[in-house]
Amino acid sequence: MMKLEEPLKQEKIKLGFYPYTYVRTVVMRALLFRKEDYHKMLKMGFSEIANFLQESHYRKEINELATHYSGTDLLELALNRNLAASFKKLMRISSYEIGLLIKEYAKRKDIDDIKTILRGKFTNTEDKLILNSITAAGTLSQDFFASLLKKDSIEEILKSNGLAEFSLFKNSLKELKENNTLVGIENALDKHYYAHLIQFSGMLPKKGALFRNFLLKEVEILNILTLLRLKKAKFGKNAIKDFIILSGNKAKDSRMSEIANADDLEQLSKILSKTEYKEIIAKGIEEFRKNGSLIALEAELYKHLLRQSILFMHQHPLSIDVILGYMFAKDIEVRNLKIIVKGKQLGLKEDFIESQLIFE
Repeated sequence: MMKLEEPLKQEKIKLGFYPYTYVRTVVMRALLFRKEDYHKMLKMGFSEIANFLQESHYRKEINELATHYSGTDLLELALNRNLAASFKKLMRISSYEIGLLIKEYAKRKDIDDIKTILRGKFTNTEDKLILNSITAAGTLSQDFFASLLKKDSIEEILKSNGLAEFSLFKNSLKELKENNTLVGIENALDKHYYAHLIQFSGMLPKKGALFRNFLLKEVEILNILTLLRLKKAKFGKNAIKDFIILSGNKAKDSRMSEIANADDLEQLSKILSKTEYKEIIAKGIEEFRKNGSLIALEAELYKHLLRQSILFMHQHPLSIDVILGYMFAKDIEVRNLKIIVKGKQLGLKEDFIESQLIFE
């Protein structure tokens, strides 16, 4: 079993000036697909998309896997491997101090992979299919996740998760047994990740202030998405409050608790229409009234967050913000490509696939 995270020591991390790392990251960022590339792919057939990706920065991974895999399995595995290779490369070219920051941020991929395993076990999915969906782009290895898959139950997986203390899942495991849902367990994992990352951000000097602000913005948007989904599902107010991720900022946390007190989705949308997200909320709720889906609203909120990360990169091209901005943008690129690949495989309409994509 992997050793659990040690509590963070409250010492300030000294960040120097690392032009080599920053410039290399800018070069990596330049390789990412742009809006026009996505529009090209949306008009292609599946085989054309495969060829397009094989001629891009995903060439190495596709060629290496092509002897054993084909179709969507090949492309999704290649996307996962490329994401992992990109994050690992950042760690290799970074100083020890920058590496600490990258690893803390990359643990979100560990959380995603643990969720993938839990969902797979919950739905009795074949182990091979689950393993193929693992990115291993965080701090935990592919072998570690393979060992988790061998566990007999969700409880055993959580006991050996390698990141969070098992005691954190006491209530959510009870909820799993009573209501047959993983929602509480997944929320406990998210809370652990963001609490740990927010604590870490407090150890950064002034140079890390923008990262902390971006992190608080991300937590705010994730909370809004959670509230929208739970209000749609008609969860009670007290139950909803348990799902709020605390940011450590008293004013923001208090405001989020007030928003959670909204009686229903309609009242929630009215409250949110008085925030900086008013245009996004208005458009998304209108879409929800038409088709009962929050997909468009979720995509627009993530686009807003992506624009924030790009803004950081442009304003501070020689700082840690360019690294974190790249990681966020790279993660979104892989997500977009998986949506396109899966959408084309299923024969979904071009406009529906595009509505789920996130780009500038």
